[in-house]
Amino acid sequence: MKIDLFGDVKNWCAISCPVDGLRFDARTLAFLDSDGDGHIRTPEVLAAVEFMKSKGVEPEELLRPASPETESRLADVLAGEKDLASVEPSRAEIDALAEWEAKGRTREVAILGDDTASAEASLAAVEKVIDEFFTPLEDMPLVTEEPEAELPLGERINPKFADAVAEFACKCVNPLCEGEVKTLSRREWKRIKAAFAPYRAWVAAKPVMNAEAKAKLEEEERFLRYRLHLGEFIENFCTMDRLYAEDQFALFQMGTLRIDAREMNLCFHVANEAAHSALAGKSECCVIYLKLSRPSEKAVRSVCAVVTAGRVSPLYVGRNGVFYDRDGKDWEAVVTKVVESQVSLSEAFWSPWKKLAAGISEAVKKFLGEKQAAGERGLSSIPSAKNLQQNGGAAAMASSFAAIGVSVGLMGAALASVMAAVRGFAWWQYPLAVVVIIMAVSLPSVVLSYFKLRRRDLGAILNASGWAVNRKLLFSMRLAKSFTRCAAAAYPWKTLAALAALLLAVAIIAWRCSACGGCEKESCERQSETQEVNSNAQAGK
Repeated sequence: MKIDLFGDVKNWCAISCPVDGLRFDARTLAFLDSDGDGHIRTPEVLAAVEFMKSKGVEPEELLRPASPETESRLADVLAGEKDLASVEPSRAEIDALAEWEAKGRTREVAILGDDTASAEASLAAVEKVIDEFFTPLEDMPLVTEEPEAELPLGERINPKFADAVAEFACKCVNPLCEGEVKTLSRREWKRIKAAFAPYRAWVAAKPVMNAEAKAKLEEEERFLRYRLHLGEFIENFCTMDRLYAEDQFALFQMGTLRIDAREMNLCFHVANEAAHSALAGKSECCVIYLKLSRPSEKAVRSVCAVVTAGRVSPLYVGRNGVFYDRDGKDWEAVVTKVVESQVSLSEAFWSPWKKLAAGISEAVKKFLGEKQAAGERGLSSIPSAKNLQQNGGAAAMASSFAAIGVSVGLMGAALASVMAAVRGFAWWQYPLAVVVIIMAVSLPSVVLSYFKLRRRDLGAILNASGWAVNRKLLFSMRLAKSFTRCAAAAYPWKTLAALAALLLAVAIIAWRCSACGGCEKESCERQSETQEVNSNAQAGK
């Protein structure tokens, strides 16, 4: 397969993707994300390809497997990077390191002495969430009457962050404030971060020992990792070939979910369920969200699975399944949210009948309720009925039986009307009429569902995960069945036997109706002849 990576990038399937939530070599992603912002974009991919071209490797060659010697050489390079610690640095590097260490002992940098490093680590652990706490709302007016936000350090903290906040207060806030602090204001928070700014700048300025040798080894490591993994990244970023290959996983597929006698392999990492589900509906796919937990793992993960075959109704909030990640680990999976959409033509076929059955059931319940209420009101006006109500509610029971009798009578009348309407049919026309009615009800739903299923777009799911998808990622009915594999029906012949029995019953009823119709016609003819004979006899007299 030939790819023109220097052609029109508007034809690429993606133009940006997040580093988090990908099943890929982490070190290669770090090399690709040259600016370290957590996203890999088109210019960075092109820069990687240019780097490989400068080393004599063409883009087409990247798509072919690397030789075994490449992995062996990478192992040697990694071993060499570890051995750099034992190599004696130059005199200039030793002097630069000594000067750097001396600066780190000054009061400006080591603001808490030997405890500065530990205090800064506790600050870094909660910095993101505290920044979010103190960030004002976008629609907040310039002048507000709301009190200034203060962060309690000992109470009402989310249990998820309680230990980290307590450690931050003990190691960082209290020593700097020279006393126990119970709340933290926005000004104090900014002052604490500013106090650690010189220490952080000092850590970042640490001189690198054997910098030249390390740079050479890192460049070779970059080349070797690109040779091993860049082609796979291109197939997932530029062309999405891995997504449409039934025997391979794309780098954004987290694993396989087993639930409701189905295996779903379109499982994506979810950072924020609410934000993700708000965009997932644009895909016109059925998406279920799950919380994953494992006894040996402290963290709880979130994923979503795209359902592309089977039925939606058995999937509900609270249902349990098992998720198998790409490392072979099994996780307990609990459904937390369902974004519903039709997933198959068979579901679309039966959907109108389910709605019709639900409507009839609701109408019958309403009718019986009204009749029962009316019966109770009528019986309550009779003194003896009042006594019966007081003695055990017999009137209510009588009204219920009356309502049931009325409903049965109405159903019988409706059935008689239908039979009268089709009495003139030949016996073979009855099964045909049943088939025509079924198709008239179900066919429009199936046709509409077919076009909707063809519009399902996985690009919207990836967009909700932080990708910038450049083109629609549609999939066929055949691929839908490979994305969600359903267990074979245990007894499919039962459904066929039920349908055959239904058609046979309709045919027998139709035949009997036709026979009764013929007998009735013959009886009518005999009666008319008798009447004619009687009239002629009276005329003769």
